[in-house]
Amino acid sequence: MDLARGLAGRTAGDNAATGGAAALELKWLDDYIALIETGSFSAAAARRNVSQPAFSRRIQMLEDWLGVTLIDRARKPLQFTPVARDNQLEFRHLVARIYEFRAVLKSESLDSAGITLAAQHTLAASYVPGFLARLRQLGVDQNFRIRSENRSDSVAMLMRGEAEILITYETQQSPCNISAQLALRHVLGQDELKLVASPQLHKVLRTVAAGDGVPMLCYPPDSFFGQAVRAAALPDLMRRQQVIVSCVSEFAMGLRELALIGQGAAWLPASLIQDDLARGRLLPLNQLGHSVTLEIVAFFAILPGERGEFLQRSSQWVAESSPSAQNTEVSAGKVLRARERSPAHATRSRSKK
Repeated sequence: MDLARGLAGRTAGDNAATGGAAALELKWLDDYIALIETGSFSAAAARRNVSQPAFSRRIQMLEDWLGVTLIDRARKPLQFTPVARDNQLEFRHLVARIYEFRAVLKSESLDSAGITLAAQHTLAASYVPGFLARLRQLGVDQNFRIRSENRSDSVAMLMRGEAEILITYETQQSPCNISAQLALRHVLGQDELKLVASPQLHKVLRTVAAGDGVPMLCYPPDSFFGQAVRAAALPDLMRRQQVIVSCVSEFAMGLRELALIGQGAAWLPASLIQDDLARGRLLPLNQLGHSVTLEIVAFFAILPGERGEFLQRSSQWVAESSPSAQNTEVSAGKVLRARERSPAHATRSRSKK
C-alpha cells in the first residue's frame, strides 16, 4: 500500500467510512515526522512543544484519518508497524512537497512583477549566480525567479512568455531559433564539453589499446548534450574503441557524481568541473576524445512597460560587456595603434605641426 500517495485522495465520504474521522491537519503530519526522527513520544512531544498526552492524541487522530495503525503499542520501546516503516520516506516527501508548494505560491504572489530567468540545469548552477551578481550592478532593485530546466523546456518558457530572460547553450548544429522579434540575443561566452575520468580510471584509459572497451557515462540521444556529443565527438571514439555504456542520464551533474567515483568517462561541461580539474579529482582524456565547443547565450524578451525597459537596459549592458564587444574594442585599439606607428601617419602629424 502506498500510504502517503493516498492522502490527497481522501474525501469526506472516506472519512465517514472510517467512523467520521476529523479532517486532516498538517500539524499531525509534522508530529509524525518528529516521531520518526526522534524515535520516542516524549522527545517528539518536546520538539513539537506540546504535552505528551496531547501529542499521543494527535498521532491517534492521524491514524484514525488514515484508517491504519502506525504505531505498534503492544511493544516497547517504540515500534512502527510494517506499513508505517515501508512508507516513512513517502511521508517525508509529502510533507516537504506541501511546504515547498506553499513557498512557491507565496513567492509568486510577492514577486508577480519580478523577472523570471530560465536556464539550462548546468548553467543554473555554474553560470547564473555570477551573471545575476553582475546584472545587479545596474543598480535596479529587481526580483528574480530562477527556473532550472532542460534546454527545450527553458526555450519554450521564453517563447510562451513564462520567462523574460533565457540563458542557454547553443552549437552551430543546434541553435535555439528564437525570433529576433521576440527576444534580443547575445553571446555571453564559451564553454566546452570535456571528456574526463577519475584518476583511477584515467590510469587505465590513457593507455587503452585500439578496439578495447571504454566505460562511458552518456546523455540520451535526444537531449541537447547528447546531440552535441554525437555530432562532434562520439563517432570518432566509437570508430576506435568499443564503447560500453555504464549509465544514461540527461543531467550532467548526476554524471559528474558517477565520474568522480570511477563509474565511467563522460563529456562534462568545463564550467561544471572546473574545480574538479584544478584539484585533480577528474582528469582530461584528450587522447580519446576531443572537446565540444558550446556557446553560452542570453535572450532578453522584448516587452512593453517598465519590465521591458529593464530588459532593454540589461540587454544593452550585456552587449557592451560581452566577449565579442570586448574583442572588437581590442581589435579597434590594435588598428589605431598600428596606424599611429605607420610612416604615413607620422608624416601627416609633422605636417600639421
